Amino acid sequence: MNDGNRLKSHSLSLSDRKNLAMTGITKVISIEPELIIVVSEMGRIKITGKELQATNLDMDRGILDISGNVSSFSYIGDKQNGQFSLKRMFQ
Repeated sequence: MNDGNRLKSHSLSLSDRKNLAMTGITKVISIEPELIIVVSEMGRIKITGKELQATNLDMDRGILDISGNVSSFSYIGDKQNGQFSLKRMFQ
């Protein structure tokens, strides 16, 4: 998934629960006002909240910035045998 233009590291920064900046994003699955799901270098991420919207999306660099009222974000599984599991969440 990584080519020379993409970031190889992943970071996530939340300011005042209103601005979420992420790097290392490899795919956007869904962007809706109350739910955003993306794939990062470290796995899938689920972001929930209200009035969520992408304010900056640069897939060449793997950058996604989100604004709105962020309620939560979590990594929702590891990729194992072609499927995602919730095993890591309960360890």
